[in-house]
Amino acid sequence: MADSFLSIEDRQDNLLVGVRGNWIFDNVLLLEDAAASVIPRAGQTVTFQCAGLDDIDIAGAWVLYDRSQHLSELGIKSELTGFKAAHFKFLQHIIDAAAIREYEVLPAKPQRPKVLRETVENLGRATSAHIEDLGQIARSILDGVRRPSLLMLRETIKQVYLTGVQAIPVVVVITFLIGIVTAHQAAGQLETFGASILVVDLVSISITREMGVLLAAIMVAGRSGSAFAAALGVMKLNEEVDALRVMGLNPNQILIIPRIMGLVIALPVLTIFADIAGIAGGALIAVGSMGISGLQFVERVAYSTDLTDFYVGMSKAPVFALLIATVGTLRGMQVKSSAEELGLKTTTAVVQSIFMIIVADALFATLFTRMGI
Repeated sequence: MADSFLSIEDRQDNLLVGVRGNWIFDNVLLLEDAAASVIPRAGQTVTFQCAGLDDIDIAGAWVLYDRSQHLSELGIKSELTGFKAAHFKFLQHIIDAAAIREYEVLPAKPQRPKVLRETVENLGRATSAHIEDLGQIARSILDGVRRPSLLMLRETIKQVYLTGVQAIPVVVVITFLIGIVTAHQAAGQLETFGASILVVDLVSISITREMGVLLAAIMVAGRSGSAFAAALGVMKLNEEVDALRVMGLNPNQILIIPRIMGLVIALPVLTIFADIAGIAGGALIAVGSMGISGLQFVERVAYSTDLTDFYVGMSKAPVFALLIATVGTLRGMQVKSSAEELGLKTTTAVVQSIFMIIVADALFATLFTRMGI
């Protein structure tokens, strides 16, 4: 059968192999036997002359190429010549595929880790998206300032009630208890030095400058920030936000701006209640268990704490409120597909709000210290 596909002419230093017939898939077993019959002597080269081919496909080309490679592994030079243009393309496919496979098995050069670059790129994309969302909210606020009728005053008043008035009991209770804890902890240390009266200074200054507004903001972040994200997220899932756009209304001005304005108004008021409750908690311990009279406590508070301490705490409240409302509404508007995503965005809103509050408070503390306030 080899004669049907090959003719062999043995010369002194060269073995001429005439390739002919149909080198196609249907004959592949016979082609392999014919190719295996090409056995040159030592020192001979092999030339496959392919001008006599009637037809060839990828299977036939592979048999020829595989025999040529096998001879090369034995140290025998071989070449394939005389292909017609229409036939050579199949051999070229085989050569290209073999080159790619050889390249893939080579050991890959160690690449430097791209973690840092990918992290920076992801951070940049996320920051860009957030800046765009915040820009839309800021634009809506400016539009509302220019046209007060768009501020939805009734909805803003409702948000003041929901985020401020209804939050007074929990904020008062928490700061009252923190005042008690602060006084107890300070008393144990200051009594050692006979400076029990300084408990009043510590409680009043820490509450008015830091603890009052910080605790109020954290409570509001957990209470109102999550409520903002959940309410807006449900509206997104129910397509109520899309319905507003279809009616030609701006969801930012109807849903977001009243919540931001309401919280910016409510949190300073909550801070005042928090300051009063925290100092009252400290007074309970000072008067009840440390032998300090009520009059002494009031006089010491007036002596150690001035309006600057109060203003320092109050100046933080609008900033904290803006951070909480912006994060809560932003996460709520990012809900798209499912209740699971709604829960995730709500949790994210609370965590990020508290984180940003603490960061902002640290920046305020550094700034006021450098300013000598």
